[in-house]
Amino acid sequence: MMDIDTDMAEALRQAGARLDRIEARARRIETGPEGRRTVWRVWGTGDPVVFLHGASGSWRHWLRQIEAFGDRAQLIVADLPGFGSSDMPAMPLDIPAMAAGVAAGLDEIIGAGTVYDLAAFSYGGSVTAEILQRDPGRQRRLALCAPAGFGRPVMPPMRKVRGLEGDALTQAHRDNLGSIMIADPARIDPMALCIQTLNSAESRLRLGGVARSADLAERLGACGGAVTLIWGTRDAFMPDGRVAERMERVAERCPAARMELVEGAGHWVAYEAADQVNAILAEALFDS
Repeated sequence: MMDIDTDMAEALRQAGARLDRIEARARRIETGPEGRRTVWRVWGTGDPVVFLHGASGSWRHWLRQIEAFGDRAQLIVADLPGFGSSDMPAMPLDIPAMAAGVAAGLDEIIGAGTVYDLAAFSYGGSVTAEILQRDPGRQRRLALCAPAGFGRPVMPPMRKVRGLEGDALTQAHRDNLGSIMIADPARIDPMALCIQTLNSAESRLRLGGVARSADLAERLGACGGAVTLIWGTRDAFMPDGRVAERMERVAERCPAARMELVEGAGHWVAYEAADQVNAILAEALFDS
């Protein structure tokens, strides 16, 4: 019989119920052709702010931003193809074609040519680079949290979760969060574990070995919008001074970019250090 920590099981249940309540307040929109549908969730009204999540993620990566800003704008939050509720993209995976489909879906929602603001996390940065190449000039403001799109990252070790149940599964997700996402173990709370568990179960797309054609730094230099980038100083994907290297690359191509470091935070900086990141995002995306 599998072991079950009843207190943790109840905490995870409560976290899942809270996610359900937040999701229930959203408008669900599906775009794209049958079998290649992209699912979006929309909170609030007003100017559109688009959110793109990280690899093996979903809209839930942006939970703490949805809670903070859902009444200040129209938050349009994607489940990228192959993740969350969205269908798989065409195979073999072609990032530019997939990103073009996402951008076309956004046009269905807000109208072709409509200017919007954009936030992206991790893998969402690679998708953003392709969208900036496809639709230059449409992004009024960009805020990128620990973005990919600068070349192949260092891959921290991860535990396999397939076949695990109960406490063993919860511990594996906790270990993976500590290895790749959250630097401070005290901040791996039941909600983070719940999000990781749900996202992992829904993740079908494997990105290993997939080439990213557009360089994010170059695209930022040509986009024309106001740019903000945020990294945690303990991001597991960027050891040994790699954050400084990326900041230098961005500064060369986009001298006006605002770059922020959040001390002690890991890769999932928008969750682990939500108060600091939301203060930055308020200025970058939501203040007039």
